[in-house]
Amino acid sequence: MKRFFSGVLLLMGLWEIEAQARAVTEGSIRPRRRHENDMDFSKYNPFYWEGRQAHFKVEDWTPDGENRMRFTFYTEWPQDAIPTRGPDFSAVYIGSPNAPSETERSKFALNIRMNHVADFKVFTAELGPGEFAAFRDRMKPGAVLTFEFRFFMNEGFDGWQKQKAANPHNISAYYSEFFRVKIGSPGLLIDDPDRTDTPPHPLRYAGGATTIPTVRVEPWKALQQQAWNITPANSQNFMNGRTWFHTDMVNGQHLLDDSDDKPSPFFEDERQRRAGFSASAYNVRSCSTCHANNGGSLLPAPGYPVHHTVVKTFDKNSGIPHPRMGQQLQTDGPDREGALKVDRWETRVVRLNDGTEVVLKKPRFYVESSMTDDTTGLSPRRPLAMVGLGLLEAVPESTLRDLAAKNNGTLRTFNGKVGRFGWKADKISLVDQIAEALRSDMGVLSNQRGTLDCVGSCQSGKGRLPDQALTDIETYVALLGVPPRMRPTDPAVQRGERIFDRLNCGSCHVKALKTGSSRFPELAYQDIQPFTDLLLHDMGPELADDAPGAIGRLWRTAPLWGLKNIRHATDSHQREFPPGNISLLWQDAHRVADRNRVQWLHDGRAESLMEAILWHGGEATNSMNAYKALNSGERQDLEAFLFDL
Repeated sequence: MKRFFSGVLLLMGLWEIEAQARAVTEGSIRPRRRHENDMDFSKYNPFYWEGRQAHFKVEDWTPDGENRMRFTFYTEWPQDAIPTRGPDFSAVYIGSPNAPSETERSKFALNIRMNHVADFKVFTAELGPGEFAAFRDRMKPGAVLTFEFRFFMNEGFDGWQKQKAANPHNISAYYSEFFRVKIGSPGLLIDDPDRTDTPPHPLRYAGGATTIPTVRVEPWKALQQQAWNITPANSQNFMNGRTWFHTDMVNGQHLLDDSDDKPSPFFEDERQRRAGFSASAYNVRSCSTCHANNGGSLLPAPGYPVHHTVVKTFDKNSGIPHPRMGQQLQTDGPDREGALKVDRWETRVVRLNDGTEVVLKKPRFYVESSMTDDTTGLSPRRPLAMVGLGLLEAVPESTLRDLAAKNNGTLRTFNGKVGRFGWKADKISLVDQIAEALRSDMGVLSNQRGTLDCVGSCQSGKGRLPDQALTDIETYVALLGVPPRMRPTDPAVQRGERIFDRLNCGSCHVKALKTGSSRFPELAYQDIQPFTDLLLHDMGPELADDAPGAIGRLWRTAPLWGLKNIRHATDSHQREFPPGNISLLWQDAHRVADRNRVQWLHDGRAESLMEAILWHGGEATNSMNAYKALNSGERQDLEAFLFDL
């Protein structure tokens, strides 16, 4: 039996074809406390990292002409399996994601108690000739079949009871995601945002097989979901990595997102094991502090301390790291090096060809520290969103070299390896990027980075982060799912794409790339739409930092996928939409999240896509001037396209 990963867009996930032409689909489950179309579906629940592994297998005999499908459900810890409470299987979705009733949003025609197979951890359900006859229009070959699992952990199990004793918010009743397959074909599909019985348009798969379905009711959580094709072999490490991403490296506590309502503490011995890794100077104490909802962070008002946007420090004349502060100013901790603040916002007005006036703003940062002098150079860097980073790492170096030859982009190489991560493309791999962020932003050492950036009286933490922790963080970051494009065939979106092409934006923001090999099979040989070439380009003097020479004007082409989701991630609206609000419709949540405040470019100066485009100079001057010549309708169409990505 041969198993492999499909790079074809419509064949999503791990799949196999047996000799009898039986189509088999496998997938991983992250236990949820609500249905897909309800509030709280996207949250991570208490102890999501322990005892919650689950996966499934779909065996489909219809390619052989036999109307039969078997669904096998596997769990890590035992489940209840009694007449009144046990794993249930639902299929043939007849509800509507748009219905005002919670029941109607999650309504299936078939609801079946699963058969216990082994150890209260393996269960099956079958759809046979009777079901195929009863739902002949919904279960014919080529039709989309949506299904869901519902299951109840055995509360008498020792592991669950230990969790409950430590955290009274522990949960035992769960749902799976809504999964979709095309009858007669292997592989998972994602959704169509407007129809429940239709395969999605291929362009919806922005991240190839990693692309997740639409995150509906909590759109601010879209960047936090696991890759849709994640394998059971990598699922636990993904969850472990998320715990480290949310660990306070000073006190060892598990940190919540701002919309979380149930505490998720570690057991005390685990908290102590994680505490004390930070040095005595840092910017933040966890990865999730800067990458709120796996997006970025907004700058505070002028005069307030800035921690989430970091500033690189160096000698203005030579470009070498600052002799007293190192490569980065650490703004917090007992031995902080100083404070970073925005002094003021400078403004200037740009007039478009149709007379529209646009105010461009630029933050002026300053450092309060006895270590600075007139030669201190600054380069502010806001946190980048966590979109498809594993896929970008899997793009072959040969592809980047070919792109550089075509568009005159600048390749940065380090010991023969091409840099591709960070604002200046100065990190060659995800591990390189993660290890440097741990060291510079949190003061956490590892075997990848064994010396601190902070100097003077700064003291290191209790030791180096374990190698497995770094590997788990890498797994988490690499296997985050890419949100789908929303409506790529919408007329306004298509008009906007033609304008994007006409302005030659795609010269640098390359629409489509293909990944090569990867240590994560989920990421290998995928067709993706990141809208970047991962190269450096001269963006002109207005965007330059204080670095001497050409490097000050060079910036890596920012990927454009997930722009809508990055905007959604800046505010969770927990006051308007509290947890448990089962009456909330997904369109209302998206409508509010679409108005979230955003900041683009390396220092957060642009609060709209229009502003970001108008700051382009250097190699992008011609494209920027062509943008200024667009009329209002054309500008709106271009934004419709960009926010569809």
